[in-house]
Amino acid sequence: MSLDRFPRGMLQPESGFHFAVDSLLLSVFITPKFRNRVLDIGCGCGVVGLSLLLAHPEKEVQLLGMDNDREMIECALKNSQRLGLDQTTRFVRMDAGEIDSSVIHAESFDLALINPPYRRPGSGRTPASPGRKAATFAPESGLDIFLKAAGFALKNKGKAGIVFPASRLDELLYALASNRLRPKKVLPVQGRSGRAANLVLVQAVKNAGQEMLLAPPLILYDAQNRITRQARNFCPYLDSNPARNSGSSWTDNIRTGT
Repeated sequence: MSLDRFPRGMLQPESGFHFAVDSLLLSVFITPKFRNRVLDIGCGCGVVGLSLLLAHPEKEVQLLGMDNDREMIECALKNSQRLGLDQTTRFVRMDAGEIDSSVIHAESFDLALINPPYRRPGSGRTPASPGRKAATFAPESGLDIFLKAAGFALKNKGKAGIVFPASRLDELLYALASNRLRPKKVLPVQGRSGRAANLVLVQAVKNAGQEMLLAPPLILYDAQNRITRQARNFCPYLDSNPARNSGSSWTDNIRTGT
């Protein structure tokens, strides 16, 4: 896999869920500290956690990715090997709702990354693949399951980074509070200037105090459907595919959950 063209070349199950731009944005949203332990909950092919490691090689981060899909875990393992990151990563098959405390100890991680399934059942076309369906559609309690896993695994004052539909920000904020995760920064993400935000990136801190920063919006595309300079500066990985309409599976659209 060519690092200068990453994330091109990432292995993904042919019939399974393929990552989109939201995964890449989440991977650069929070900066880890030196030797942080990072938990990628619902890691898929590993793109979020591996992107974070590649962005901060000097931090000596240790990554544990978990997913309930066997094919996704196999791809994540192979991707970490092809990127030369297998010495600092581990991927395990595990459901977020059934945490194995012998593998993930309570309050043992500094940072959690969460890109949950967030389309509601019955909305839009249903994928034929069971793996793609599970990664796309969230059950009624799906968000809470992911956040409960983060609340269990994070140390006191540990951070969680979450990407979620902007139209359901109220739902996310309520679920965070229910799991001792206080939102400290919210970044709206707009596809184009002047349009409503599609996504929000949220940084939450376990057992933190009050007050939250609402950041200026991140605009992804200009009038010619090219990725903006602002978006490139925020997420350099987007440079490997600068045009929204260039045919790549991960910049064709923004996963919105609608």
